[in-house]
Amino acid sequence: MRILLCTLLWMILTTNLFAETIRITTGEWEPYLSNYSYQFGLDSHIVTEAFKLEGVTVEWGFFPWQRAFQYAKNGKHWDASCCWWPDDDIKKEFLFSDAINTTSFVFFHLKSYNFHWDSLQDLKGIKIGGTSKYNYSEEFTRAIDIEALDVEFVTKDEFNYKKLLAGRIQIFLNDPAVGNAQIRNNLSADEADLLTHSPKEFGINTLHFIISKNKQGHQYYLDKFNEGMKKLKNSGRYQQMLNDFKAGKYDRKQLIPIK
Repeated sequence: MRILLCTLLWMILTTNLFAETIRITTGEWEPYLSNYSYQFGLDSHIVTEAFKLEGVTVEWGFFPWQRAFQYAKNGKHWDASCCWWPDDDIKKEFLFSDAINTTSFVFFHLKSYNFHWDSLQDLKGIKIGGTSKYNYSEEFTRAIDIEALDVEFVTKDEFNYKKLLAGRIQIFLNDPAVGNAQIRNNLSADEADLLTHSPKEFGINTLHFIISKNKQGHQYYLDKFNEGMKKLKNSGRYQQMLNDFKAGKYDRKQLIPIK
């Protein structure tokens, strides 16, 4: 009996000793990342499953984006953050994982508005909606100054759809998957039916898991994640997640009116 109890105690202690958990900050960007989506969104699910294949458990923390970044940078209670574009300023202090997926920007507008564009110069004289503190690519940021684009910023993406419907802006830039999910989940069916987006994409970029260079064990966790990503892709599960994403599996299921 004593031997059995000692064996059980040893198993409990060694399991806790070698159990690994990484605490990752993030923000709301449905359906890629959301506290209200299936598996916390597509990107969160990918990261969780990649680490799981390497024996690492992920604990997620949802915060305003700037706070999520600072918590990961400080590294006191949180270890890393997800998901970020490979910005040069971020690269000074963080290591970037292999790409998780790809995002882009399109312009949303009313179906009744005959909108076509070839270059950002074509946007002169058009009332454009944006969301403050978002990175809309260096190309678009430069165009705001060089081309003197008329961009009006608000604090939440969702406000821009109401502005489109009210005619206060003519176009609003967002990732197509994010924009379509927000429209489905925040507008009535009649309102959603009035909106569309241009087919032309710009600002195509990759999203990454990041970990501070000052965080102890940073390279270890980065290697763990990258290896897990390879296994996830080779297994076919990664592609299945992308298919589920297109089918709306990671959307919020309830309508939340914009206030």
